[in-house]
Amino acid sequence: MVPKRLLGIVASGIFIFTVSVKGQSVNIPPYDIATLPNGLKVLIMEWHRLPLVEFRLTTRGGSSHDPAGKEGLASITAALLRQGTEHRNAKEISDAIDFVGGVLSTAADLDYFSVSCEVLTKDLKTGLELFSDVVLHPTFPDSELQRERAQRLAEIEGYKEDPRTIAGIAFNRAVFGKHPYAHPAIGNRSSLQSITRDDVTRFYRETFLPNESILTVVGDVQADEMLRQLTAIFGSWEKRSPQTVSLKAPEEIHGRQVVLVDKPDVTQTQIRIGNIGIARNNPDYFPIIVANSILGNGFTSRLVEEIRVKRSLTYGVVSNFSANLVNGLYSIATFTKNATTREVIDLALEEVKKFRDSGATEAELEKAQNYLAGGFARSLQSPAVLAAQISMVEFYGLPRNYLNTYIENLKRVTLSDVQRVAKKYFLYDDLVILVVTPAKLTESSLAALGPVKVIPFEEAIQ
Repeated sequence: MVPKRLLGIVASGIFIFTVSVKGQSVNIPPYDIATLPNGLKVLIMEWHRLPLVEFRLTTRGGSSHDPAGKEGLASITAALLRQGTEHRNAKEISDAIDFVGGVLSTAADLDYFSVSCEVLTKDLKTGLELFSDVVLHPTFPDSELQRERAQRLAEIEGYKEDPRTIAGIAFNRAVFGKHPYAHPAIGNRSSLQSITRDDVTRFYRETFLPNESILTVVGDVQADEMLRQLTAIFGSWEKRSPQTVSLKAPEEIHGRQVVLVDKPDVTQTQIRIGNIGIARNNPDYFPIIVANSILGNGFTSRLVEEIRVKRSLTYGVVSNFSANLVNGLYSIATFTKNATTREVIDLALEEVKKFRDSGATEAELEKAQNYLAGGFARSLQSPAVLAAQISMVEFYGLPRNYLNTYIENLKRVTLSDVQRVAKKYFLYDDLVILVVTPAKLTESSLAALGPVKVIPFEEAIQ
């Protein structure tokens, strides 16, 4: 939640970059790049339209680096960064950032950690002190570890009443198998019980390295002075050799596999369909996101039109490609009454087949390009968003002009591009089809789709 003081500032200056949706262009300010002697890459973008400053650290790591049997370690490490340092306890950190109306957050994604802090320009000193303190001097108090563990175990227990979350977790496991992307970032019951404070401190020391990190500053600063301050604070951060983590591309599923998570008490079935998707640096990224918008991303997509609008079989259906350092997930997600489970699956598969066979129309292509271009332009409305965007450009090794050419690249996608990627990436015969549903009501109707593997609901939340 954005504190009211920052929210008022952001609201007063919504159009913070030169953006022309009608003209299909964006003009994002350039940023300075420097690398400190310890290997820390620093990105600084001056932007003076509002008195805000965003700090963001992106460090290679994340839940894909969790050791076997310690799943959830990256997520817990990230959470504990702001729960106590050599200079402040958890309450003092929270009180200090709240007092200036700022935001201080930490997170572990699949591929990376992030720490971010946003403050008003007048509170830059306080913000930088807090931000650097949680990055450089965390102490990981055991009492806070116990609290985090208890909260996560309680959250997992709550999954018993959350078929949607279980569908996502079980689907990832079914698609990714033994790959590091398979397990949920939160961990599981047994892995959480095994994590110790020594595990956390060791993981932090092995993964939080300046030579594996990107430090981004966007806002009302002078680049030269900001670099001087950052060098003084982060220049002594010790450079070390990173732990070797081999993150190979996951193997695609061949043929159709049906996974039924048996939950006898649900009246609606959660449905997930998909396979391995794409890496973030895939050269077909723009044709894929345009094609995906046509098939299942947006209120006028084909899946929504066929399953929701025409037949009223669901309130929502969406297709998606999550793109990571290595191949992520291609998925279709929806839900329906138990009695119409097979009908909805058949309809979704038929739409994929038609899309692969016939591609898109000129009108669909133009609508998708305008929808994505407008959404991208409107998203660039805060230093926090822009700091995240340019951090990801550097992290994934994308071209430096990526953001300024984003809409241009969308507009370059042709109908032949859409049909080509539809045939290549929008799989039809090689799929995992996962449902969370009462087995006694739906198992027999699913048998014709492929071999059915039934998993008890309790097993799915282990």
